[in-house]
Amino acid sequence: MDKKQLRKNRLDLEYHGEAQQANAFLILLTTGILGFVGTFIWLHETTLLYFGIGITLTVAGLGIYFYLKTHRRMKQILNEIEGL
Repeated sequence: MDKKQLRKNRLDLEYHGEAQQANAFLILLTTGILGFVGTFIWLHETTLLYFGIGITLTVAGLGIYFYLKTHRRMKQILNEIEGL
């Protein structure tokens, strides 16, 4: 195998790893938001409801940040593969 083929194989493996990370972030983000909403929506105290909404927004923000970071890296890997 030549160097280009080895580099491409390495980038392919890295791409698949990033894709798995992106899927994990989406799954954790979805289940986390649904779990918090399901827990805090039935509360009668508005203080706890606002606290739950704050936690949910924080978790959602972090999840979106990490998902977008992984997505940008996946695009970068594809551009590197095309450049070979």
